Amino acid sequence: MAQHVTVKGLVIRETDFGDSDRYITVLTAELGKIEVLCRGIRRKKGRLANAVALFCYSEFTLFSGRRYTLNDAEIETQFWGITGNIEHYALCCYFAELVNLATEEEQKVDDLLPMFLRALYALDRQKRQIQVVKAAFELRLAAALGYLPELHSCAVCGETECDTWSFLLENGALVCQGCRKRVGGTYFDVPQGVLDAMRYILSCPGKKLFAFAVNTQTAQQLGAVCERYLLYHLDIHCKTLDFYHSLFQME
Repeated sequence: MAQHVTVKGLVIRETDFGDSDRYITVLTAELGKIEVLCRGIRRKKGRLANAVALFCYSEFTLFSGRRYTLNDAEIETQFWGITGNIEHYALCCYFAELVNLATEEEQKVDDLLPMFLRALYALDRQKRQIQVVKAAFELRLAAALGYLPELHSCAVCGETECDTWSFLLENGALVCQGCRKRVGGTYFDVPQGVLDAMRYILSCPGKKLFAFAVNTQTAQQLGAVCERYLLYHLDIHCKTLDFYHSLFQME
């Protein structure tokens, strides 16, 4: 039965349609990811147009029939500062594409919306390390989607102390140096500092997810392992990630 619904959500994708319409993808807590048709929005300016822009968190009034259609919207929070930094904007575009590809329509993933909003806030307002924000988002997303790694001890012998661990991409398990030759698969060497950061990401409260810093080398290693682990299990390719990496290659 058709009805009006009111929901708060973050715009993570825009797709132009026809001469003046636009579909937006909105990430919500109550409904998961939804597609919303905004009729004539490309001819409009001001409050309503701003409220449905990319990376705006707004309250949407929608007509729910065969599809969601925009009736009205009011901005709750905007992250305009993201667009002023090309690296930060590219990373947020990657997060958006990642979430869009990794979730189904109206699939609810616990804490996904708050995590995305905190990532935007951390980059826009708190100026956190960009590599740390990226790695924390990727690893926490992997866990939320059912790919929680086991980082407590060696999966073979139970050892809890090791100078350099091996992290297996296939099952997210740790293997100590003594057992590595006995285990096949694709692995990353993970120093203790990287392992500590991964454990923090998976165990900390959501509000503290991006509230840590590491040195440059650890940030690079952490970023590599979290990215590979997530994309390996999701089996997706994000064009926005290629662009993000190209920015740092140019530097």
